[in-house]
Amino acid sequence: MKMEKGIIINQAAFRERVERISNLPTLPNLLEKFNEMIKDPSISMDTLGRELSKDQAITSKLLKLVNSAFYGFPGRISTLTHALVLLGYDALKGLIITSSIFENLSPDAYPLWRHSIAVSLASRAIATTLSLQDREEFAVAGLLHDIGKVILHIEAGKEYREVINHAKASGQPLWMAESEILGFDHATIGLWICKEWTLPAKLATPIGYHHTPGEAPEHARRVAVVSLADILVRGMGSGAEDDLPLEPADPFIEKEIPLTLQLMEKLVEKIEPDIESVKDLVPEDVQ
Repeated sequence: MKMEKGIIINQAAFRERVERISNLPTLPNLLEKFNEMIKDPSISMDTLGRELSKDQAITSKLLKLVNSAFYGFPGRISTLTHALVLLGYDALKGLIITSSIFENLSPDAYPLWRHSIAVSLASRAIATTLSLQDREEFAVAGLLHDIGKVILHIEAGKEYREVINHAKASGQPLWMAESEILGFDHATIGLWICKEWTLPAKLATPIGYHHTPGEAPEHARRVAVVSLADILVRGMGSGAEDDLPLEPADPFIEKEIPLTLQLMEKLVEKIEPDIESVKDLVPEDVQ
């Protein structure tokens, strides 16, 4: 049992509760089917797209997302086959998860959705500026980087609001307050979820180490991109929680990305209008 400024958390019980994620939708049948089908090296994108489209509810959400300003494709994407061709397997897999869980957020957590979109846009912009391949995978890693916070809001909203309030009062970065009070942080929860949902390491590692990039065991460049995107977006006033301190960039990031003033100005110029253009993805009552 741990007490911190009136907060009482049984760490072992809380961790067990989060690991059960009883109120979170289980792995969608669509994603299970997706994982099985892509094991077949001979399967075509057309066949895969047609099979996935049989889940009309998820398909509708996915097509709404890929046709939004978030992606900004010049023409309308009307089928999952077309989306697969444009995005690739792993990026679409991440979007299946996104479309399934973010709708479970309560209105007070909608800023987290806006922040996640902004970090996704920034991750893609950084990858594009650095001429990195698989930029849509960078975007999906950014979109899911705070998936652990989503779990906490859904599974333990009351306690998590207390943790957020403690971070604001103490001036700590939120992930440090989480570790102090809960015994783990949202990035660690993100790793648990990635393992449960069999996301590849190139997506899971940036999610799990975006606050501690120097500790990442692999995919250093991807981790650095998402970590920088998160810091950059929060510095532009699009954080998931207001009034929390902005932590400095980890020195590790500069080992992977040349953080020149010219680069930072270019990224801010590119990202600012994109953030404005995706507000339609968040319910109007919290904009």
